[in-house]
Amino acid sequence: AHVTHPELQTTFHLPIVAVKKNPSSTMYTSLGVITKGTIIEVNTSELGMVTQGGKVVWAKYAQVTNNPENDGCINAVLLV
Repeated sequence: AHVTHPELQTTFHLPIVAVKKNPSSTMYTSLGVITKGTIIEVNTSELGMVTQGGKVVWAKYAQVTNNPENDGCINAVLLV
């Protein structure tokens, strides 16, 4: 997924770990279907993000901002 960090205004290409919630349907959530507005979990380990305690952040949530079924790619905004 192409994920944009809202504070840094930078886009990263990150692997998708899981589909957390799809607002279109609860069945879509259980099947892992990604549509516009879906909350996905992306792997952020390669970004080097750390918590205040110094632990590496492995995954964060992002919200899909486009229609993947029309575009053929997934664009999302990182939820900070």
